Parts: sequence; structure tokens; C-alpha cells
Amino acid sequence: MTNNQTIVDLEQVTDTCFVVMPFHSLFDSEYERVIQPAIRETGLECVRGNEIYSEANIVQDIWRSLRQARVIVAELSGRNPNVLYEVGLAHAIGKPIVLLTRNQEDVPFDLRALRYLYYDPNDPFWGENLRSALTDSVRIVLDPSSIASHLKGVNVQVDLPEIPKQPLSPPEPEIPEQDFNGVWQTTWISIKKQREHEAQLVIPSKHGRNFMASMTVRFMREEQWTIVQETLAGTARGSDLSLTGVNYTYVERGSSASYSLDAFELRLSDNGKKLYGEARLRHGPRNVEFYRLPNPNDR
Repeated sequence: MTNNQTIVDLEQVTDTCFVVMPFHSLFDSEYERVIQPAIRETGLECVRGNEIYSEANIVQDIWRSLRQARVIVAELSGRNPNVLYEVGLAHAIGKPIVLLTRNQEDVPFDLRALRYLYYDPNDPFWGENLRSALTDSVRIVLDPSSIASHLKGVNVQVDLPEIPKQPLSPPEPEIPEQDFNGVWQTTWISIKKQREHEAQLVIPSKHGRNFMASMTVRFMREEQWTIVQETLAGTARGSDLSLTGVNYTYVERGSSASYSLDAFELRLSDNGKKLYGEARLRHGPRNVEFYRLPNPNDR
């Protein structure tokens, strides 16, 4: 009987973790503030697709990174087809995978028997909890001396580097936390339609490093006001503040058909009265400045 085989050359497996996730501002903060530090804590180098892809042949870049990685982390939220394709490739060559999702319904039925980490972005401590759980999960899948296949008939033979004993880099020095709480006001002009948007951001007191904020956005479309209430996930680090929209509801819909969630990378001014930086809008970035409104209780 013929022994049919497909042989895949893994080349040299390195101490890297390949992160598969949608290229969207909604996930940028999650990668930079949660996933990357968690992976570095295990001693692995963290690599995200958009950091290595070339315009010449994206598929080959994906394939090379999957083959060389020690472990794969995949963000399934939104059921992005590119993410699912890359998860399938990783399974076919027996690579261990840790799945992440903020919506359990986004985990395909066929994958629910595998290890996945659920997190709720409405939980003010979701970033810290996910970071700790991800570090632990990656250490667990690193422990076996060989790559364990998920699929019958896949036999992986590979020389693996020694499991890292220390974090990839020394722990970052503790940065004093700033107080971002209060009500902030700003305006910006949309890029495509040049509409003025007025926004009022509310950050809770005693917010900690990871928190949820709310923002009310008003703009005129076809001579009708649209008012949107947006919920944002915030991450504070020193004087830097990252805000990422996670959901929204209409207070007044006007003639609006839909609304794109916003994201901001901001820095607190020395006097604490201004947040300045970049708004990452649907059609590109805009410079933006938030001004802190006076607290009536301080009068």
C-alpha cells in the first residue's frame, strides 16, 4: 500500500510567538498593552503579522512565520477570515495555539474543544487578567519537549530550542500613575465628509491602569443631529492614555446609517488640563486635543 505523504520543511524553529489578529485599531491596544508584555514574560519574542509582511508575497510571509514560531496566539473576536485561515495552517503543521476571544460565539464549534481564553472588555481589570492568563497558557504549551499535533496523521519531528528561563527583557520600571478622571471636551473634523464632531469624554475616578470610559459624540448629517454614546476601553501608563471604542448606541440617530468606533492615543499635559495626541478614525488619523472641564465641586 502506498504511503502518501506531504512533507513540510519547518526550517529552524525559533523562540518566537506569532500573533494572529485583525489589523484594526480596536485590537492595537490589546496587542501593545496586553499580548506583547505577556509573551515577553515567557521569554519569547512576540511577532505580529503587520510587523513582518512584505507587499511582495503576504502568504509566504505568513507561512514562514507560522513554521518558525514556537507557539501561535490567535485573536478570534469578530471571526476574521484571515485569522481563521492562519489558524488552520498552524493546526495542519501541529503548532500549539492559544486562542483569545471577547465573544465566545466567535469561537467556531470545531475549535471549542481546544484551549481558549475568554475576556470581557467591560471588566475594568480585563487587561491585567488576560495578560496573566495568557502568560500562564503559553508556558503550559511550551512545556512539552516536542510539538503536539492537533490532527491525526500529522507527525512533527523538529529540534526545538531550550525553553527560555527568563523574561525576554528585564521588567519595565514602575511608572507613576496619573489621574485622568473627569470630563473632557474636544472636537474633530471627519476626514472623508469633513463633518465637525463634538465629543465629551467621561473618565471615572479611581480608574486604575485599565478601565472603561464613556464618550458622547454629536455631529450634523443632512441637517439632522446624530448623537452617539460610545463605550471605550482605556489603558493608562504614566502620562500616556490609550482609548479604544468597544461598542456604541444611538441617543439620536438622525440620518446616520452606521457609526465607526473611535480610538485615541493621548498624552496628559504637564498641568493636567489637556490630553493631546492622535484620533484613529475610520479613514485615517487626526490630531486631537481634549480639554478638561472644571469640576463644579472644586468651586
